[in-house]
Amino acid sequence: MNLTNPLVYAYAVPMFTREQMQNTLMERLFWHTAERDDSKVAQHLFYRREMDTVYTLDEATLFDFFFHYLREIEVFPLLENLDPQTQERQNIPFLQLILIYLMKVIGSIPKMEPVWELLLTDELLMSLCGFNAYQVKNGSCERGTKLRKTPIPEVRGAICVDTLANQITEITPRRIEHFFNRCIEQLAQAHVFPKYIHAACDTTLYETTDQFEGCGKVLRKRKVKARGYRKSGELKEVEVMLYGWKIWAIYELQSGIPLAIKIDTIEKPDNLHILVVLEQAKENVKATSVIRSLVVDRAFLDGKSLYKIDQQGLEFVIPLKSNMGATKDARALALDQEGSACIEKTREVEVTHGYGKKKFTEKVVTTLVGVPGLMSCDWFNPEGSEANTTKKDYEPIPLNAVVVKTWNNQTPPVDKQVVFVTNREIKDPFVAFDRYDDRSLMENNLFRETKQNWHLEDPPKKTREGVFVQVYMVMAMKALTKAFLMWQEEQARLDALGQETTWEMYRRKLKMLNRNKLIVFVEAYFGIFLSHEVIMLVDVPVHKTAKELGVTRASIYTKYTGLSPP
Repeated sequence: MNLTNPLVYAYAVPMFTREQMQNTLMERLFWHTAERDDSKVAQHLFYRREMDTVYTLDEATLFDFFFHYLREIEVFPLLENLDPQTQERQNIPFLQLILIYLMKVIGSIPKMEPVWELLLTDELLMSLCGFNAYQVKNGSCERGTKLRKTPIPEVRGAICVDTLANQITEITPRRIEHFFNRCIEQLAQAHVFPKYIHAACDTTLYETTDQFEGCGKVLRKRKVKARGYRKSGELKEVEVMLYGWKIWAIYELQSGIPLAIKIDTIEKPDNLHILVVLEQAKENVKATSVIRSLVVDRAFLDGKSLYKIDQQGLEFVIPLKSNMGATKDARALALDQEGSACIEKTREVEVTHGYGKKKFTEKVVTTLVGVPGLMSCDWFNPEGSEANTTKKDYEPIPLNAVVVKTWNNQTPPVDKQVVFVTNREIKDPFVAFDRYDDRSLMENNLFRETKQNWHLEDPPKKTREGVFVQVYMVMAMKALTKAFLMWQEEQARLDALGQETTWEMYRRKLKMLNRNKLIVFVEAYFGIFLSHEVIMLVDVPVHKTAKELGVTRASIYTKYTGLSPP
């Protein structure tokens, strides 16, 4: 397929517009200090012509600001170190290719093909990556032009999309993993994480097809809708072959940043890499933080691994399987508390549902029973389930349990009650319960978000190297952009106190830039407009632009307010 022909490209992939990319960048790279209301700001400009502040705002400005932050925390040298040094004749510095790919990831461009139209042919964005206007218009080299069977487009783009994909996937898995770990180290040194970290560990499947080089495979049962099977629409359980990889992650619950990542083929068990990825997370944050606790799902229910975590001084919380002996014992003790050391606590909170006229509040009750010194977790020891528990000298290691009798007003039968075990004290069983409940943040805010909004499962090439580059780059950029927003918030706080900040220095620089979009602040609101719209709204004629675009002050007012001008 000819990727440099815009007509071919338009029909080859789903449309991804510049406006979509701008909206994504606004969300990831701009800290909203006010409420956006274009209509209210447009009316204010129309009648009063006054603004509190105004800055340029477009993709180039946002990336420029983000790159400024990366230099502040010394991540730029890490980007330079990604060069695999495999090019015999290096026409383009590898850093320039990395910056383009970084823009693709943060801009949430779903496939490689749209990169040509949205990035490679944009003179401002390419200038941030080190390309000049001539290279954007005519390409960086003439290689392959004589072999073309289609006309050369008016703007060739800084490089070819295929070149970008081929070069990026030259980065080895070990090198890109090292890059991610160093990024987290730099964030730790920038004091992004709390001193004491409460973390979660989980895995997610990176499903592909058998066309991906180096992928694993595993047979799994899946429920699918089978036409004509019993009742219409009823789910039928079938065995399917899954191809791809599995991702392990340690997640910092407060900041929402992944601390360590591990990738292996899809058939590997969940508990295989928990200790490795935990050790890497501890190493990454050791400059300023200590991991104090870890919550994991029942897929990690391995006594040997949990014992080693306990020996490291970490508190853990994990749910038991319903048919385990320890689960049944904990439920029985929670049911018959007379004369026991069990601790029952109830929490009642008000929850709001609905909006407007349908809005109502509900009292939600949760009741927990803490069961101390549960002795039937015979798998929790240095040898795990392989230990010979029938020996006379065998001494079981006690764990504490939390039995959930009522969860959000729902009281299940005794044999369905959820049971957690933990190595921490349970004077207040809600501490362990809430920590595990926060684990859902990892599934929603890390795995689901990176798959749906960051296109985690769309690598530059269908190879092992392509998958590793995509996963580690997406996770690194998610961590860095999250930290960047936190940094902007802190800069705003210091600015309000009258202290000199690097943000204020940068904002002074922004005022000298001349780019197309402006963000206008008026009291507690801001609006985003094209530059000529702001000028025309405040009743300054822009004759040539008005004639070329066929716009008037009145039409701009109507565009944003939906009202006819007075």
